[in-house]
Amino acid sequence: MANSFLTPDVIAREALIVLENNLIMANLVHRDYSNEFVNVGDTITVRKPASFVANNFTGSIIRQDATEGSVPVKIDRHRDVSFDVTSKEMTLDIRDFSEQLISPAMRAIAQAVDTDILNEVANVTNSVAVTANPTNLADIANLSKTLDINKVPLDMRRLVLNPTHKYRYALTDNLSKVSYAGNGETLRNAELGRVYTLDTYMDQNCPDTLAATAGTATAYKITGTKDQKRVALSGVTAATATVKKGDAFILDGYLYHFEADATAASGAVSEVAIDMPLVKDYTAADAYLVNKPHSLAFHRNAVALVTRPLALPMGAAKAAILSDNGLGVRVVYGYNQDTKKDTVSLDIIYGIKTLDANMAVKLIG
Repeated sequence: MANSFLTPDVIAREALIVLENNLIMANLVHRDYSNEFVNVGDTITVRKPASFVANNFTGSIIRQDATEGSVPVKIDRHRDVSFDVTSKEMTLDIRDFSEQLISPAMRAIAQAVDTDILNEVANVTNSVAVTANPTNLADIANLSKTLDINKVPLDMRRLVLNPTHKYRYALTDNLSKVSYAGNGETLRNAELGRVYTLDTYMDQNCPDTLAATAGTATAYKITGTKDQKRVALSGVTAATATVKKGDAFILDGYLYHFEADATAASGAVSEVAIDMPLVKDYTAADAYLVNKPHSLAFHRNAVALVTRPLALPMGAAKAAILSDNGLGVRVVYGYNQDTKKDTVSLDIIYGIKTLDANMAVKLIG
């Protein structure tokens, strides 16, 4: 039987369920949450996992402070999906309303959260170059070896593969032949399981170029204006190198794709379109280039996702906030008298911080 009216609380509860079911990276990294209301742009202090030194015992103990340490995190990510609804849609059964509107909206937010976390590859210096045509799992072994050398704990190690990388390794004899792998799950379901101490996943939001053939630029700097969807490039290497439509770069944790091809002249491109507006002004800022597929191996404590609930807006007649398991969703109803349409807004805020880059290694190529 249809509800007489879907309340913000009902929608928030359903949205939270959909969001958690669609997150990948957010469920694999360190999480910090409290019910303290904050505003977008606030900087908060979060605790880091404790670390100790095993001292030689020579007759008396050496006491160590069991302090976890702390790190400042800026809550600067505000993701919103808003859509118009009709009175008929608002009286649907929650299952139908979720299928038609809530699920697509929260999948978009989940993809944004996962993308933002994976963009931390720009802060990871450890890297392994992909073998062009792998016949074994040496690349994955080298990821694990890097973590071993850095003395990263064996538990809670994860490998999140770009789809391109996933199927390269899934087709190797080590995984696709039951006689080697021990079962046929890789061949049937493309499940890689635990490989060289790494619990393996696939995420379609791993940084990558969308170009059929990537551009030849290996470095450049970005100049642009906040809210604009165009940038200028300087310091392009080589001086006449190219960027292709679909190539990407990361700035301050945000991923941008080029919307057109461009060729540098004397190491500069006067203007080229990008797919998203810049979050702030930039002048010759160093960009992290994404012209190849990226995957990431890491320990849970390498990266933190910090979430806080949004306050209810002043003057909102119909709004709700629901949080659970370190996630919070705000739902606000609005009405535009000019267009005579109701609007439902779903939004979340969060911050992301690399806690220890030595506990992560990226796979590139």
